[in-house]
Amino acid sequence: MRRDRKVRRHVGWGTALLCAAAALAAFPGCGSGGGSSAGLAGVVTDAEGQAVAGARVTSGGASTVSLSNGSFTMSVGGTGYRTVRAESTIGGRRWSGETRVDLVKGEQNRSVNIVVSDERYQGAVAGRVVDQSGFGFDGAKVFVGGPLGSTLAITDRSGNYEVGRLTPGFTYTVTASFAGYLNDTRTVSVTANQTSALSFALAASNPQGAIPAPRDVSAQAWTIAATITRADDPARGLYEWLKHVYRRKRGLPDGPVARVIERKGAGRVTPADSVIEVDLFWEYDSYNDLFGYAVKRGTAANPSRVVAVLRDPLAAAFFDLDSALSPYTRYHYTVHGLDTIDFPDNGLVGPGSADVAARPLGRLHAEGPIGGAQVTPPPLLQWSAVSGADTYQVYVFDQFPDLQNADDPNGVAPIWPEDIDRPGSSLVNAPTTSVRYAGPALRSGRTYYWLVVASDVGGEALSASQLERFVAR
Repeated sequence: MRRDRKVRRHVGWGTALLCAAAALAAFPGCGSGGGSSAGLAGVVTDAEGQAVAGARVTSGGASTVSLSNGSFTMSVGGTGYRTVRAESTIGGRRWSGETRVDLVKGEQNRSVNIVVSDERYQGAVAGRVVDQSGFGFDGAKVFVGGPLGSTLAITDRSGNYEVGRLTPGFTYTVTASFAGYLNDTRTVSVTANQTSALSFALAASNPQGAIPAPRDVSAQAWTIAATITRADDPARGLYEWLKHVYRRKRGLPDGPVARVIERKGAGRVTPADSVIEVDLFWEYDSYNDLFGYAVKRGTAANPSRVVAVLRDPLAAAFFDLDSALSPYTRYHYTVHGLDTIDFPDNGLVGPGSADVAARPLGRLHAEGPIGGAQVTPPPLLQWSAVSGADTYQVYVFDQFPDLQNADDPNGVAPIWPEDIDRPGSSLVNAPTTSVRYAGPALRSGRTYYWLVVASDVGGEALSASQLERFVAR
């Protein structure tokens, strides 16, 4: 049966559905296994996709604080719908956001994304979700897309819904969904201190055939030499900047995309002083019966184990941040489409994408100069060898590359290399593990910051050292 691709996404993404326990026992978080509590994992951001660290995240009696990359995890008792709220003080003003989540017994892997904004200016979207005869759906899901996730609302017995605490000045993609029906996706502009009206009509449908496999899937692995555990970690923006640089080098998306964080409490393999992350990207195609994606991972080609169900029909990426990931292990991934008609009832999974693999590099240490040591220019920059590295790229800054500046294209840029696309002698071929600084003249008494990034052939696996500093004599 031929399938037609639909329109591309606008601002955010769409829908999620409750999985049927009997049919989805093979999927993480679905089925009868596990205890009475559910694990929530997600990210707190602003409307531009910038991480919000130190936000208080609460759901019922559970509470936690978002980490330096905006991520959070916590355990919530019971099942069913829960409200998850995030609050923070930014620039002396109170910012907040909230969403609803659908808790499944024993679930430990979720994508909960909360967008916070200044409470003085928040807007809302409200309306009804009805069938073709005009009868309201009880329990339909309405998702208002954001930069990294969606804000979820559930309709009441009459089909009414409202999504509040939205950032004004944006045109949002909004998707309504109900199991066995086709999605209805529309766009709406949100104005400060006003409620925008938006309603939906869902049509029942027969199965339309399997969702085609995602196209052009690619993977990039990162090993970062500083575990992201503190909300006040000032260097986190630098590592996000580096990821953007190296994604662009490979033609990968460098803007806000879907992030799902999987965390496990036991059996840690990733070295304690580093973080390993494997990022997947694929060509985005939208279908009106697209539920989301199943992501499979294993150490052999064409893996069989589903490690995450990405309940998002507008996603074009998956970020695998799992404490079980290990350096120098080759991980294989396939991505499978899921549909709203068949998937909730019988757990059918669409054909898999082409198998892609990533082999994370080991930990990289900046060895000298470090700790603010005084050096006579030009300093010799040295680092540890990383097995599998093809090149080492050194970056030197004359100001601390904090989060705000690293995310600002007009902010702090490295002074060496002056042009990151023309690195010159700052790019060193392995196995050499040192280089003499050859950038602009260093000023006596000034503090400089530096780090090095190892890359394999092709830039498919990278490892970033810690940020270090020295003082020029």
